[in-house]
Amino acid sequence: MSSANRTRALVTFAAASILVIAACSDQAPLAPRVDASVAAASAQSSLAKVGSGRRLIALRDGRPAAAVIARIKALGGTVTRSHEGAGLVVATGLTDAAAATLAQHADVSDVLHDRIVQWVRPKALKVGFVTSDASAIASAHRGRQPDDQSGAEFFAEFQWNMRQIRASNVWLLKDGHGKGTTVCDLDTGIDPTHIDLAGKVDLNISTSMVVTEPDILDHNGHGTFVSSQITTNGLGMASVAPEATLCQVKVLDQTGSGLLSDAIAGVIYAADAKADVINMSFGAYFTLADPDFRQITQDFQRAVNYAHKKGVTLIAAAGNGDSLGVGIDLATDQRSLFELPAQLDNVISVGATAPHAQQPGTFDNLASYSNYGYPGVDVFAPGGDFTDGSVIEDLIIGACSSYSDPGCADGQTYSIGAGTSFAAPLVTGEAAIIESDTPGHKADLDGCIFHSSDKLSRNVPNRIFGFGRIDVLGGIHCRRID
Repeated sequence: MSSANRTRALVTFAAASILVIAACSDQAPLAPRVDASVAAASAQSSLAKVGSGRRLIALRDGRPAAAVIARIKALGGTVTRSHEGAGLVVATGLTDAAAATLAQHADVSDVLHDRIVQWVRPKALKVGFVTSDASAIASAHRGRQPDDQSGAEFFAEFQWNMRQIRASNVWLLKDGHGKGTTVCDLDTGIDPTHIDLAGKVDLNISTSMVVTEPDILDHNGHGTFVSSQITTNGLGMASVAPEATLCQVKVLDQTGSGLLSDAIAGVIYAADAKADVINMSFGAYFTLADPDFRQITQDFQRAVNYAHKKGVTLIAAAGNGDSLGVGIDLATDQRSLFELPAQLDNVISVGATAPHAQQPGTFDNLASYSNYGYPGVDVFAPGGDFTDGSVIEDLIIGACSSYSDPGCADGQTYSIGAGTSFAAPLVTGEAAIIESDTPGHKADLDGCIFHSSDKLSRNVPNRIFGFGRIDVLGGIHCRRID
């Protein structure tokens, strides 16, 4: 199919989506099967049942876990996870009375009932698919340098995001392509058989924290789409860090939901697996009025701090606004609400930019759905948008999981979407590139990302845009100067 015909085919979907794209942004827009709603409800119910029996126990700073584990067993509980380095233990089988007794132990800071969280909004609408063809794949490799992904079939037509952040400039350099780095994406899973992800995923360290979905396969679509922004084979689509190795840690199920304890465990696992960068393209808004708010944020912060002390760079999507898809000012809203995990300390929070109708001068527009405001959002990256007057090319292309939609069963199909979820992995890819360029010097990698960003205003950090929109080429130069 020619580029013109392919684009016209996508527009037939886009016209119907114009009023609801913000509501389903942050989710690869895939069409659910006829019985998907029933299956999703059943999956979420099963996961909620698992969570209802779990307790997350935080140890007092520096206290060993042994005495607490013994006490849990004495109270009739079973320890399912022990993260002593992060000061956290997960247990099942404790009654409310037993949990209250455990909370009085001298080595225990608090005991939190686990909960299921809708970390990624449910998929609702198909915007469209594009499929690679054999001749285009062959031509993508012909005569190009090994890591020059500008020949990818859909690069010229759809991947304004890679050009805007100057990732395409970095591909032409001798070094700095992410080689030797491991990036763990915490998400809904991945399709390791997709033509652009085959051979990119380290299956030995990839794992699932979700007991109801024990494999790493992506039955939602979100994780595959997100991961393909970080690294690909450059066949159908280009990526930021072509030589980086992917690790998938499934912490969300097919509905985009996940247990709080699984997300926390995913961060700790990735750190122990020696990840260089952790990507978290998920998030949820918690109200400070929630009686468990302090415990929830502190327990997640423990995991983040544990990873950060090991030298891991952590990156998270800043979130896609309110229930109507309108961006929220996190700088002012933090007085009553908190975006988790993006607003935790030692996490780079990423908002989204997008062009309007591909018009010059609009490519750094704030996406209509993106949260913003500093402090709250640190940097921005292209996430796509579709508002009145937009064209389909304003969106983001990503690999489609063959396990999430029958239309992607061929393993060489891509979907189109928008969201801060698709902006965050661009920053993750940049972090991998900077790390690979000068390995072992992680102390100010965050600073390189911040201070090399293109400033979108005179004052930096800016009240709206933080440190600006990332510049991958500038990030490498920052590290070399340091």
